[in-house]
Amino acid sequence: MSKSETPGEPHGRSRTYPIWRRIALLLAVPLTALFVQWGIPAAVTVSNALQRFDFSTVYNNVAVPATAVTETLQDERAAAVRLLDRFDVTDRQRFGDQVAKTDAAVAAFRKRALSSGTRDAMDDTMVTRVRELSDAYNHLVTLRERVGIGGTTTLGAIDGYSKVADTTIRLLTTLVSIDDRTVYLHTTALLHNFWAREFMLREHALLSTLRAGQMSAGNRAAFAAWSEARIQYFELGRAQSSGDIQQIMYDLANSGEFTAYTTLENNVVNNGIAPDPAEWRDTIDALSPAWSRAAAKAETVVNDHDVKPAGRRIMLGFFLIGVVGLLGVVASVVLSLMFARRLSAELRELQESAQRLANERLPRVVARLRRGEKVDVAAESPAPTTGRTKEVALVGEAFGTVQRTAVATAVAESDLRASINRVFINLSWRSQSLLHRQLRLLDQMERRAAGPEELDDLFRLDHLTTRMRRHAEGLVILAGSPTVRAWDHPVAAEDVVRAAVAEIEDYTRVELTGTSSVAVSGDVVADVIHLLAELIENAAVFSPPTTEVTVKVETVANGLAVEIIDRGIGLHPDELDELNLRLEGAGEFDLIDTERLGLFVVARLAARHGVKVSLQPSAYGGTTAVVLIPHALVTLDDDLARGGPMPGTARTMVTAMATGDGRQRLGRPDRPAITGSVVHARPDETRDDPRDEPPPIVSSPSPTLDQPAPWFDETPSPYQQTPSAYRQTPSLDPPAVEFERPDAPSGQAAPHPPAGEREPAEVESSEVTGRLPRRVRQSSIAPQLRRGPAPQRAQPADVDEPDDDFDEPSPEFSRALMSSLQSGWLRGRVADNEADDLGPRDEWGER
Repeated sequence: MSKSETPGEPHGRSRTYPIWRRIALLLAVPLTALFVQWGIPAAVTVSNALQRFDFSTVYNNVAVPATAVTETLQDERAAAVRLLDRFDVTDRQRFGDQVAKTDAAVAAFRKRALSSGTRDAMDDTMVTRVRELSDAYNHLVTLRERVGIGGTTTLGAIDGYSKVADTTIRLLTTLVSIDDRTVYLHTTALLHNFWAREFMLREHALLSTLRAGQMSAGNRAAFAAWSEARIQYFELGRAQSSGDIQQIMYDLANSGEFTAYTTLENNVVNNGIAPDPAEWRDTIDALSPAWSRAAAKAETVVNDHDVKPAGRRIMLGFFLIGVVGLLGVVASVVLSLMFARRLSAELRELQESAQRLANERLPRVVARLRRGEKVDVAAESPAPTTGRTKEVALVGEAFGTVQRTAVATAVAESDLRASINRVFINLSWRSQSLLHRQLRLLDQMERRAAGPEELDDLFRLDHLTTRMRRHAEGLVILAGSPTVRAWDHPVAAEDVVRAAVAEIEDYTRVELTGTSSVAVSGDVVADVIHLLAELIENAAVFSPPTTEVTVKVETVANGLAVEIIDRGIGLHPDELDELNLRLEGAGEFDLIDTERLGLFVVARLAARHGVKVSLQPSAYGGTTAVVLIPHALVTLDDDLARGGPMPGTARTMVTAMATGDGRQRLGRPDRPAITGSVVHARPDETRDDPRDEPPPIVSSPSPTLDQPAPWFDETPSPYQQTPSAYRQTPSLDPPAVEFERPDAPSGQAAPHPPAGEREPAEVESSEVTGRLPRRVRQSSIAPQLRRGPAPQRAQPADVDEPDDDFDEPSPEFSRALMSSLQSGWLRGRVADNEADDLGPRDEWGER
């Protein structure tokens, strides 16, 4: 695997890196060079600053206490020389006091010079010199013992104390290591001046014990050596000084005290004659304080004019190079990161703009186009957010072009879909027009039919045409247009459900239960019928053919509820959830998902009118579809009844028995036949009006031999009537029953009128009556061709009355017998169906 490939990626696809990594690589080299260029001088300045702090620490903790020890040693040396010269009590007391002062100064020196903080500020050479000086102070004990007992000479005592002083001066010499030439020269000049004064004090210690006159060779040689060293160091100090320091040294050299001293010194060196002790002592007493003041003044000048400014320069360099340089490096890094972040932010904004285009703007435009709204391409294609980087702005402009092209393409696609929808609508309208003409033609043919078999075929063709009309309406609904059929008056809920049942193939398997006192608004009747028909057909198709589909109509608190219960195998809970989600919101019709066209039609109709449709498992293991029609789409049927038939409405009335008095209102659910009782008419109805009497009984299919009759009394199914009666969303009346006359014997039905007296079934126009149109099966053919029982003829007068012992069969038995016969006939016809007849699965392919 190459480095440019990673596992799980397509072969040959390059590995991608974030832009900040690329920018970091671009900035790494210059930032590294800048850091190196800053680091070297920063290290030097930091070293100088640290050295400056170390010098201050060492000067305060080593140089100052060492100088104090040297001054006390010089006084102790003078006291020791005087003690060796006279050995009186006063000199011994003075020597003891001076020793105590020296020990105190040594203790202070050791405490400060040997502390951990001071050792950390010194280098190895300086630490070694400090330890040597501390050890040299230990030798003073032996020297003091010899001085106290007179065990040493004057020169021996002077040399002993001078060695300790020389060690101190060498230690102070190592302190002059600061990286500044002026400070170094002036500090060295002060050390040389300090050393010259040390040799002057040695001369004073020697001459203070001598009498005026000729000096011994040893004393003269020692004095001459000290005088030469004093002159050498004093001149070096003057040569290395400058400015105010040089002027101070010049003033000291030209002072009267120093001139008197050099005169006496030269006389001693040249002649070897010791001066008068009093004169020498007075000269030294006058010169020593003046020299000390000059040294202190020079030290102050060096500290104020040289050391402190040098320290400030070092610290300034440290801040300029160290701190400011570091800030510059940090600023460079920050600016680089800000540049990288800004560039990344611009690209991210461009990415988010493209994602908003893909995830929000384009879907919103497409949704508006699907709703039929007009879309302005320029308004819906704003320029994407771009930064100030030219290249990013160019990429943003390219994305803007892509966006405009995408929106324009979506608009063009919507126009194309709208054109296709218009084609669908046009074809559907043409198909519906032809189907309506075909239904009218079938109606005429049914009225002219001469034989039962021919009439049955016409009924089947009529029913298929009705279903074809529903499928044609489905195309209109899928195209997003309203259906053509509509009513200008409310229709009873039971009539609407019966009309929906009549538009499916297996309508004989549907059992309608429940009651409702509401009516559906006329402008939504066609859509509600279509919605219910799709759900009922779906329940019938996907349940065993030997089971029933129960449709329950009920008025509930939130409107009209229609519950469709099948006894199929049911659906998986996940699939139920998915279907319910589809039913909640009807999206655009997808040509790919053609297996659930009926479901999409239901969702579209439900969304159009605010009808709630939900699927849930049924108690039989199948599926229950619950349709909730809101109050806005229904009205109270009682109000419609009190108002009477509305003008321009239609309601089918059928003539029943001439002597029958029972009547049921159109649109009420089917009920079993009642023997020995009379259904009373409403007070506002006329008993003699033949239009209000129930139609003749039409038998429904009954179980065959291998399917026993159910244990409950079945109501004769109204769905065996002519399917053409439903092409205007028919209203199905309950089957008529024969009612006993009040004067007839118990158990004997009222006789039928003679054939010649029977009036044909009356089918009134839907424009006159107040209900959905309805046609009664076999009402348009000759009486002798009807399948129902032949009408009873008037018996001759000479015919004997029936035997009183004859047990006439009950209406329930007769109904079951006729239903069994008709079921057998229907099963026999199934085998004769043509092989190319399409069932509901082939037509719609649902579920």
